[in-house]
Amino acid sequence: MLRRILAILVIVIVAVIALRLALGVVAGLFHAVMWIVIIVALVAALVWANRTLKSTKKKDRGVKQSPSREVAAAPAEDPIEAEMRKITEQLREQGRG
Repeated sequence: MLRRILAILVIVIVAVIALRLALGVVAGLFHAVMWIVIIVALVAALVWANRTLKSTKKKDRGVKQSPSREVAAAPAEDPIEAEMRKITEQLREQGRG
């Protein structure tokens, strides 16, 4: 009877140690992956910032003056109103207006 209890106790202890080792390995892998992701993100941010700073040096961001254009003068009479007036006169001549 004592041997069985001792065997069960040994199995439980071995199972607990194996579980803790497995969880430790999983947690360690998770931490390693997270550090790799953080390092990759930092390198990407560094490359982006470097390119952004270099691209602003190459381009002149000054305001360019557009060539001056004269604004076309508005017609003395609205062309739509003139056409409507012609149509109205034609209708009156035909006796429809």
